[in-house]
Amino acid sequence: MTSGVALASTPVIGIASSSSGVTLDNATVSGNASVFDGSRLQTRAFSRIHMNNGTRLDLSAGSSATIYSNHVSLESGMSEVQSTSGFEVDVKTLMIRGAESSSIARVKVAADNKMVYVTALNAPVNVRNQQGLLVARVTPGMPLWFVPQTTGASVFESTGCVLNKGGAAIVVDQTGNQIFELRGMDLRKVIGSTVKISGAVDASATPVAGASQVVKVSKAVVTRKGGCASVASKVGATTTAAGLAAGAAGAAAGGAAAGGAAAAGGAAAAGGAAAAGAAGAAAAGAAAAGAAAAGGIGALAVGGIVAGTAAAGLGAAAAGAIGGTTSP
Repeated sequence: MTSGVALASTPVIGIASSSSGVTLDNATVSGNASVFDGSRLQTRAFSRIHMNNGTRLDLSAGSSATIYSNHVSLESGMSEVQSTSGFEVDVKTLMIRGAESSSIARVKVAADNKMVYVTALNAPVNVRNQQGLLVARVTPGMPLWFVPQTTGASVFESTGCVLNKGGAAIVVDQTGNQIFELRGMDLRKVIGSTVKISGAVDASATPVAGASQVVKVSKAVVTRKGGCASVASKVGATTTAAGLAAGAAGAAAGGAAAGGAAAAGGAAAAGGAAAAGAAGAAAAGAAAAGAAAAGGIGALAVGGIVAGTAAAGLGAAAAGAIGGTTSP
């Protein structure tokens, strides 16, 4: 009786449809069922929730999730969301939301419950940490994997091409998809090279056009000299330091150059796995991802989240309909 009164006082936020039924708030239901704010769903087959706010939320077979009026907390399985109201998918410490009103985001929790795959089906999807810091912008054709870490919310580590864009130093990570502005260090001697950057995200600073965040650099180690011309052309930058400011720490240029010399003998090890504050954990995440490790693509670590490309081994999370050819 108490449970019935509680449900009656909770607003209905949508309707769940499934040809094979679902377990809704510990009760097995078939056909259509009302979804309340905070309802927990466990699916036996593909299920679709039509939200009152116009959001379409799909769950694959074997998924578990708690549904709220403005977000879904995905515990296992896979979900797909299309929403013009900013509806969000939360998984562990990740907050995933379409960057455009037409964006369709697909999110998959790995079987080991440690890794999360995010695919943008038709338009970009933003991934943030619990503090709201933009970790990555996933674009169509470039799915990414994510592993939450225990590092600080502003810790940054990434390997990529360091370039000059309009008088500002930037790094384009090895996925070719994430761009960050670099400040606080004289990077003129490493422009045009692949560099492992360590530092902290300055969420209060406004980045140069095209970059998602500003990073205050504490360390820069060259892992490969040159070879960034094609990347520079793609993002509208140059591989020369002409017009680039010296930065806040002139002495740091020597450190960056020294790092480049040290990296000459160990570039392969340096580029294997980049992680924020926990290189060992990142290496494990890259190995679990499979595709990233096999492809030699280093990880990106921002705000306590490690990310990398998931070009293979993603299955239905990357392509196809998660419900097959039939939908309720």
